[in-house]
Amino acid sequence: MATQLFDEEEYSRWLGQAEHTLASAQRDVEAGDYAWACFKAQQAGEYAVKGLMWGFGLPAFGHSTLMLLEQAGEQGLPLPKEAQGWARTLDRHYIPPC
Repeated sequence: MATQLFDEEEYSRWLGQAEHTLASAQRDVEAGDYAWACFKAQQAGEYAVKGLMWGFGLPAFGHSTLMLLEQAGEQGLPLPKEAQGWARTLDRHYIPPC
């Protein structure tokens, strides 16, 4: 039996929640509820990163997308350099808008 290297089910579960949350954020933008949109966009990013990490069997705790990405990188996951900038932007809008 082959060793499973990636937990597709766990990744898909987290990614599905990220997509659902991002769609909700888009509806908030359309309704002019920008504070909630910012909060939910960060949540969606957090869920996506956690999904990737849990998919590879890496622990993923906390709410900062930047810190999660840094932890993923430390564990050897190759990530685009732009991802840290995106995560930093999301994290800036996590608490202040609410």
